[in-house]
Amino acid sequence: MTDSSSDAPADAAMLNELLHAKMESARSQTQMTHVMRIGTFHMEIVPTKDIDTVDLFNKTLDKLIQQYGEKLLEIKMDGSPYSSSTMHS
Repeated sequence: MTDSSSDAPADAAMLNELLHAKMESARSQTQMTHVMRIGTFHMEIVPTKDIDTVDLFNKTLDKLIQQYGEKLLEIKMDGSPYSSSTMHS
């Protein structure tokens, strides 16, 4: 039996690359995305008729505040633009 956790960085990199490719494809078709940035949290949504971005952003913000409270507004820079030890649990 093999340990699949050793593939996690490669899987994460592949998923990241796929998501960026999809975002670029959507941008080239619509030239528009909705961005939510709070502290080091970043979320980008390509609008479609099936997504209510205002509702999605509101629900996301509510969950972030519930999970992290005031820590949500803290910014910690460690050389990586989107990493924060307080945001990952």
